[in-house]
Amino acid sequence: MIDYKSFQYIYPPRPKNPIPDTDLQIWDSNTMIAQPKINGSNCTIYLDGKDMWVFNRHNQRLTGFTIDKSEIYSLYKGTGWMVLNGEYTNKGKKDHNNNSFINKFCLFDILVKDNQYLVGTTFQQRVELLDKLYEKPTDYISPITENLFRINSYDSDFFNKFNELTKIDMVEGLVLKRKNAKLEVGSTEMNNHKSQVKARKKTKNYKF
Repeated sequence: MIDYKSFQYIYPPRPKNPIPDTDLQIWDSNTMIAQPKINGSNCTIYLDGKDMWVFNRHNQRLTGFTIDKSEIYSLYKGTGWMVLNGEYTNKGKKDHNNNSFINKFCLFDILVKDNQYLVGTTFQQRVELLDKLYEKPTDYISPITENLFRINSYDSDFFNKFNELTKIDMVEGLVLKRKNAKLEVGSTEMNNHKSQVKARKKTKNYKF
């Protein structure tokens, strides 16, 4: 781990390489964790105990972010800096009840806790840390507050989960992340992408 005592932008871990959904069973080998890929904007939220900053994946302030600071701070645990990574649902999609799911934050990773940049920790360790800080999800997403949610993590049955969850308008597919992949310093967009792949449902814009 690395000391993190002042603001420094971190490029969030993201998958680059797509796989067809028919290959999901090949990847279902007890080495990966799958998370629903929510249709929105990947963002990082920086908290220092007093203020907050929200950035997109291109090192720019995320425009149109409407969740109140006081609600975001219900996620703040511990002391010093905390950096959370998730999806901001600004694409006008609908949830499993066919209701609008606009302007919500869906948490799926933690990068900094108590002034410690969690470099060297595995993805599984960070999921377990989130389980300690917040209630473990019981569905594909679970609410923390009205506008804050946690994305669930699955370690098996990827193909069936994909077929089940992609029926939901706001779920684009699955992101598979290697359990034992250690977090690298996010100094570029390409850092951390080798340990992740994505499977998308077929749309007009994506073949997979």
